[in-house]
Amino acid sequence: MSIIDKFIKADPYARHLGVEVLEASKGYAKAKLAIRAHHLNSAGTVHGGVIFSLADVVFSVASNSHGTLAMAVNASISFFNAVSRGVLYAEAKEVSLNPRLATYLISVRNDNGEKIALFQGMVYRKKTTLKDLLNKKSSTTA
Repeated sequence: MSIIDKFIKADPYARHLGVEVLEASKGYAKAKLAIRAHHLNSAGTVHGGVIFSLADVVFSVASNSHGTLAMAVNASISFFNAVSRGVLYAEAKEVSLNPRLATYLISVRNDNGEKIALFQGMVYRKKTTLKDLLNKKSSTTA
């Protein structure tokens, strides 16, 4: 199992939401979320926080895909369409990468390919490697 696969499996919030990572490579990630009743708000549409969280998961995977711990320093989202059923897909693409900062654009679409939201995020790339982070995490839980 690759280090990014281990990193993905170590995210209990993504599992709780039902996010399934479909692809992960350097600077790229794609995931899906099957919409369930608990994802809906009082208006009967997917809660904005759920859409943001789905985008944030692929943002995390793409930005950490280089093996260096990357932590968000800025994130914003624009919502275009409401959705209440089906499957959402989020796709993250790296726009800029340097030793300390990286920027990503994440598109969220429904199962018909219609754009639901656009998320933009920037990370600070720390000196810690994912391998060191996961080793430290497993030694504190053992």
